[in-house]
Amino acid sequence: MSALRAQCDIVKIIHDTLVEAYDRAAVRHRDLRTSAQNSLFVARESGGAHGTLTAWDLSLRGRTRTWQFVSYQLLINPSKTHTLQDDLQSSFWTLLYTALKFIPSSLSGMRLANMLKTVFDESRWDDGRRSYVGGNEKLKIIMYGTYIKPNSIAGTPPITFRDPETPLNNLVQALFALHHDWDIYSNPMNNERYRLAAKPEAEKLLNSEANIKLFEYAYSDPEWSHKIPDSREGLFPAMDVAAAPNALAQKRASSEGRLSTSPSPATPLALARGWRCSMSK
Repeated sequence: MSALRAQCDIVKIIHDTLVEAYDRAAVRHRDLRTSAQNSLFVARESGGAHGTLTAWDLSLRGRTRTWQFVSYQLLINPSKTHTLQDDLQSSFWTLLYTALKFIPSSLSGMRLANMLKTVFDESRWDDGRRSYVGGNEKLKIIMYGTYIKPNSIAGTPPITFRDPETPLNNLVQALFALHHDWDIYSNPMNNERYRLAAKPEAEKLLNSEANIKLFEYAYSDPEWSHKIPDSREGLFPAMDVAAAPNALAQKRASSEGRLSTSPSPATPLALARGWRCSMSK
């Protein structure tokens, strides 16, 4: 992932993995993430990039999840049935996490490191469930727009990547709105008037098409600039952000006797260097 050249490379790779997972394979992969363990990045001679999923044997057995990208509902309630909407929400977390790690944004230094740790590594042992749980900070993002919408009380501006008007920012906002509406509509405890207002957009998540289209519209947007690379490493102090949840999830696997998680990121299977985002397939 460190070889990503631009924001649209990240978007294109996630789009390709979603297409493969749903349009071609018609099966939930349960571990949608852009990491070495299950994504292969391919450079094309035309200059384009393509992402593909691996580890299908584990996904078909329903035994693979990565803590940082699991939906907040599954983190809060690990015994919940895994649904299409959980996987689609995972694509949002994969985009946000990867972009924050590699694309300069309005968060940097310790503020960025703390945000990644608080939101994506949140976990605690639940004696009643005999399992590690988390997801409360992710819930705040989906339900209240924390980090995504302006916080009028704290005066915290929303996260923006590089230039405020780039397609990446539009994609983050659009995905948030889609999952926010689903959250309102799918909860029978919410006010019926609010649920009905959210229904038209929420029902777009009854299949994967709308979610995939948002990624497609973003990576094909002519507003991307390819004049200079816009990815960067070392955006926050050195912290092993991924180690803690991986260790916790391994403990959770032992406690449940069913859930398998991947180890800390290893050397990527393949990294395309110097590509530019394009419509090539």
